[in-house]
Amino acid sequence: MIKKAISIIILTLMLMVCTSCAGSRELNELGIITATALDIENEKIILTNEVVIPPATEPGNPIEDKVVYVQSTGDTIFEAYRNATLEFDRKLYTAHNMVVVFGEEFAKRGIGDYIVDFLNDSEPREALYMLVAKGDKGYNLLGINAGVASTSGDYLIGLIENFKYTSKTRSVTLYEYFKYFYKNKTPLLGVVQKVEKIETNKKKVKDIPSKTVLNVMGGAVFRRDKLEGYYTADEMIGFNFMTNKVKGGLIVFEVPDGKIDNKLIATKGKFTTMEIISSRTKKDIEIVDGQIHLNINVRLKGTLGEETEGLRVTELDVKNSIQKACSKRIEKYIETVMNKAQKEFQIDNLDIKNLVYIKYPEVWNEISDDWDKEIFPDIIYTVKVETNMVRTGLTNIPPNLEKGREK
Repeated sequence: MIKKAISIIILTLMLMVCTSCAGSRELNELGIITATALDIENEKIILTNEVVIPPATEPGNPIEDKVVYVQSTGDTIFEAYRNATLEFDRKLYTAHNMVVVFGEEFAKRGIGDYIVDFLNDSEPREALYMLVAKGDKGYNLLGINAGVASTSGDYLIGLIENFKYTSKTRSVTLYEYFKYFYKNKTPLLGVVQKVEKIETNKKKVKDIPSKTVLNVMGGAVFRRDKLEGYYTADEMIGFNFMTNKVKGGLIVFEVPDGKIDNKLIATKGKFTTMEIISSRTKKDIEIVDGQIHLNINVRLKGTLGEETEGLRVTELDVKNSIQKACSKRIEKYIETVMNKAQKEFQIDNLDIKNLVYIKYPEVWNEISDDWDKEIFPDIIYTVKVETNMVRTGLTNIPPNLEKGREK
């Protein structure tokens, strides 16, 4: 009984100790970061943070969150963070930060030597999104909020996560970047830039002709950790098909003129839109007579989203024409990005070299040192796309069909 009583007392004391909060920090002591920009000027790191100051909690006296922008410098990112406390009255807290924007000059210098700080520190998230400010400083983009989000950081995150609706960009996290980097793969980051748009807010009293918004179309191409250039929005569609990363989006294309019952089935200059339901890309490498040949096969399932060409989609021949035209457009997307990767950048960020390594390891050992500059630019490829249109909507005979002219 005595031993049992002692054991209960010890367990009770342990529970009391274990439920205590050690190393806690109050909200009124923290500067919570929601977005970060990294730039380099005069050989110094310029660190800019969007910081949310939590509201006061006095009952009956609510105060909205405040957003301030804190900028500091240092020889390293870690030093810049600590130097911020010399001018800002709270210690910066990075655990809630979800996005970092690299200024273009910073990215051209090489990001690998600096961003290791985000891995060594225990606070930053591995799910931190990484973007490059195209043609601009990173700090010039913080503070722009053209959406309904409470901060510009949340607005930017919303834009990044919308990529699945267009496939015209790419969302890459800190974890994904280092996963590619350490596997000797060439990473590709998202892009963000400022765009001036016509002001459409009718509640504005003053006559403001334009407003600034952020645009995340395109991709930033890196050679190891240094920025080399950019892919356009259309090239990113091809890139996402090549890397089997298409989550959704639209394919806009023209159906070639043809005739059924002596009537035109398409009008030149008009467009049809296919909404992507699912997509799968398979790539295979063959070596014939010493020449590397890449086979790219895409299978797409989609639904007819919109058509302005006057197409009678109930006709089998018309349906086949639509599917074939959609496939041709996707092939063009892929050919465009392949041409740019091979001829302009000479960087295999499409992970083709991994196919060679897996299927022909002995050949890879011989050519690996010369891959990007000598081998990759000259590989031959064949693209085959199969489109399956599974839905055409409620109207099988569109109203603009009668505008077809007799030939």
